[in-house]
Amino acid sequence: MSTTAETTGTPPMGTADKKRLVARALLHQAGTLVEFWSVLGDDDQVDAEFARECLARWLQGLPGDDWDIRLDPPATP
Repeated sequence: MSTTAETTGTPPMGTADKKRLVARALLHQAGTLVEFWSVLGDDDQVDAEFARECLARWLQGLPGDDWDIRLDPPATP
């Protein structure tokens, strides 16, 4: 069975590129979670701002440059 890369003539995607795509998807989902925290959050004792700060801190080391604007900006080294 042929792959899309074989039929289109494009080289297969490397590991680093795949990691960036996964990071982009995760950041987007984290932004959606923060945006709809009042509906999606599991605990009324945690507000959206606290969730936003935590997620931004935890995810700041992900590869790529597709930061979701709904999260706090990543800390600069």
